[in-house]
Amino acid sequence: MQELFNGVSRLVSEEYGRAAAEHGGVAHSPHEGYALIKEEVEEAQAEMETLTQRLGHLWTSVKSDEDQYGPHYLLYIKKAAMLGACELIQVAAMAEKALLGYEIKKEEHGNEKTAEINDKG
Repeated sequence: MQELFNGVSRLVSEEYGRAAAEHGGVAHSPHEGYALIKEEVEEAQAEMETLTQRLGHLWTSVKSDEDQYGPHYLLYIKKAAMLGACELIQVAAMAEKALLGYEIKKEEHGNEKTAEINDKG
């Protein structure tokens, strides 16, 4: 599982880089970060709903001994799982983007405090 996790981590980094190049590297507010993540979570949930539906169809065909439908449903299940995994990678990439937004805000706040202290000193 660790090897898979490491591979997914690399994919998250690649997706973050792609998204950052296209749309900017940080969320400009907590609201923006939330919205970016929420959109990707909803898309992942839609894929899970598709997967669950197709799994139900597969189970119905298995119970009915209708083996000819199994491969059809399995292909849909595989595709929905892969698309869901892609969406979850995007969730992680958007979480990274939101985290970087928080870090910049924290740094700016720290710099404001330092400037305020220097002005008073």
